[in-house]
Amino acid sequence: MCPPVPPNNHSSRRRSAARLNSGVRRHRNFKGNPMAQEENQDQRSIFVAYAYNLYDKRDYRKVFTGLEKAFGVKFIFADEKITNMHIMQKIISYIQASDFSIYDISGWNPNVTLELGIGMMSKKDWYILLNPEKTPNQEVPSDIKGIDRIQYTSFSDLEDRLAALLSQRYSKIERQTLDQYVESLQETTLDLLGKSGGLTMAEISKFLQLNLQLTQAVVLPLASSGKIESRGIKRWTKYYLIGQAPAETDISATSGVA
Repeated sequence: MCPPVPPNNHSSRRRSAARLNSGVRRHRNFKGNPMAQEENQDQRSIFVAYAYNLYDKRDYRKVFTGLEKAFGVKFIFADEKITNMHIMQKIISYIQASDFSIYDISGWNPNVTLELGIGMMSKKDWYILLNPEKTPNQEVPSDIKGIDRIQYTSFSDLEDRLAALLSQRYSKIERQTLDQYVESLQETTLDLLGKSGGLTMAEISKFLQLNLQLTQAVVLPLASSGKIESRGIKRWTKYYLIGQAPAETDISATSGVA
C-alpha cells in the first residue's frame, strides 16, 4: 500500500520551513558546506568618508550596496547610526573597528580631510578616492599629491575601481539565501533519484550529508509538488522521479507485503 502524499497546504509548508530553519542553523557550519563561512564574511567592515553635499545620497551609496552583496563586506557611513558619542569619537571608533577606510576627498571637503588625517595616524590601511570633475582645479593639494589614489569620473567608474580594490583584499563570494540553498539540495536530490532508480529517505540523507529531519524537509515538498512519488511503507519507503516508480504490485512482492 502506498503511503499518502503529504498534503500541499500551508500547515505542511510551515512545518517544513520550521524544520529547515532549525536544521540549517546547525548544518550551515559544517566543514565544506557552501554556506559554511558566511558569518565570517559578514565581519568585514570598511569605513567610508565623503562630502554628503557632493552627490545625491541614494545614487552614491547604491554603488557601495552592490559591492557589499558581491564581496560580503559592510560599508560604514558615519550618519547611519545614532550614538551618544561626540562626532569625532564616533569617527575614530568606526575607523578603529574597520578592516580599512576609504576617504573620498572629491571637492576637498574639510571634514573629510580631517577624517583622512585621523585615518593616516591609525594603524589601519586607508585609500583615497577622487573625482577631479568635482574638485577645484581638478587636483589635490600638493602635500598629498604624490599619494596613490583611486580616480573616477562616474558612478560606474567608481564601482569598477572599488571592485578592483576589494578583489585585491578579499575573494569574491557567492552568497546563498536559505531558499537558494534548499533549492540546490532539491536539485541534487532529483538528480540522485534519476540516476539511482529510487532511494529511501535514509539513503538520500546519506548522499546529502544531512540529518534525517532536514532531509525530510527537503524531500517531502518535492512529493507534495508532484515532482517525485513514493512506493513502500514506513522506513522502506522509496522515492522516485515521477514515472520511474515500479508498479505497486511489484513493490509489494519485493517487500513481502500482500
